[in-house]
Amino acid sequence: MAELTWKGKDAFLNKAHNVQLTSHLSLQTVARHPATQHEEQEAAQCSSEIQWHNRLILGDKNDVLSTLLDEFTASVNLIYIDPPFMTGRVFSSGSSIAYRDTWDNGIDTYLQWLYEAFSLLYLLLSERGSIYVHLDWRTAHYAKLLLDEIFHPALSSGGGFRNEIIWHYQSGGRPHKGYARKHDTLLLYTKSASVCFHGELIGERRGTQKRNNMRKEVGVDGRVSWTIRSAGRLYSYDEDSLMTPSDVWTDIHHLHQRDPERTGYATQKPEALLERIIAASSEKYDLVLDCFCGSGVTPVVAEKLHRRWIACDKSDMSITTTLDRLLVSERSTPFVLQHVVS
Repeated sequence: MAELTWKGKDAFLNKAHNVQLTSHLSLQTVARHPATQHEEQEAAQCSSEIQWHNRLILGDKNDVLSTLLDEFTASVNLIYIDPPFMTGRVFSSGSSIAYRDTWDNGIDTYLQWLYEAFSLLYLLLSERGSIYVHLDWRTAHYAKLLLDEIFHPALSSGGGFRNEIIWHYQSGGRPHKGYARKHDTLLLYTKSASVCFHGELIGERRGTQKRNNMRKEVGVDGRVSWTIRSAGRLYSYDEDSLMTPSDVWTDIHHLHQRDPERTGYATQKPEALLERIIAASSEKYDLVLDCFCGSGVTPVVAEKLHRRWIACDKSDMSITTTLDRLLVSERSTPFVLQHVVS
């Protein structure tokens, strides 16, 4: 198997896969926030003696993820992460720093940091779970090689790489001496072939506009259908039928500066992006994890879609922003605010 190498790579590999990680750390609950509305819970959720609380955690990814291993190894149904992209910038809001995306020692430091996150997340991901890694042109190619290596054991059960999703948008610069960079990349990996996927929930309506080489037919009621012949068979689709979702997403836009969703947090992603991911790759009451929660979009959307969630970040601004968003939203499940302590 081809591998990506860098200075210091082996230092973490053995520890991660032997689960010998910072066992002296624990999570301390500093605040509890009750649900603001109640709904009938499914038997699977209310069967436990202790009521589930979602978790918002302040702490470094290695510390938080390693403390979660005892309770959640192979238990997380969906992971979405939007880590720093290695931009070399410091992101701030006003006079406050959101996070530093600078790497003094160059690519070696960044790759080691990313590799550690992927290794821990692999251990937490369930056998039927999915992980989406959101990056851009700077490091997506490195990340794919890292994920190929880490998910190599999953190949025997039909897991590994699933999709490279292109999120295309219109915002951004317009250079005169090159092509404008107008997309991010989301890498989708799974641990097995038995993975949760609901394409029918996110498929685009076929509609009335021309589709490839299909023949358009209009019925007496004015409704449109499409037909195509392939391998001797005739296939027909109604205008309301849903197309298989593609790996290029052009219908979700960046948040403009005055968008009501805006929190002031740098690099905030739109709720529509997470709504698609969570709806497609999880069931109601599944557990969703984001260890770089930033502006809090993952837990906010997970709450709306009635998923359980764990969200963490080492940035105080991130936790404050996420907490503020959660406190003004309707919640059917209580959540706790936790810190990592030694």
